[in-house]
Amino acid sequence: MAVRTALVELSDIHAAVRALEQDAERGTISAGEASTRINDSKRAVTPRELWKASGGRAGAKKRSDWQDIRKTAFAAVFLLVLAAVGVWIVTIYTGKAVGSEEDYIREPSISVPADRGPEEPGSG
Repeated sequence: MAVRTALVELSDIHAAVRALEQDAERGTISAGEASTRINDSKRAVTPRELWKASGGRAGAKKRSDWQDIRKTAFAAVFLLVLAAVGVWIVTIYTGKAVGSEEDYIREPSISVPADRGPEEPGSG
């Protein structure tokens, strides 16, 4: 079940606007950038959006839907592991059901007498 996303409060927006106006008066940021950030801050809906819009002056850096993202990622990893284990089990039991080791074609064994070494290739 999804957790309801936290919404930004009006007092946080006012704090962000005041901080941006003070920075513009001090000359820390330009008037154009301050105007853009103030407008973006007024449109922010979540604390994370306010934090990004105000340049880290107000709001929250952490996403409010972090738990939902984490659960989704763990579910995806769990499904991949489950699929890998399932494929491994099916492969093992299919190999046992289809045949035994006598059914496999083996490489011919080359035996060299103990008193002679292996022949060099091309010594003809």
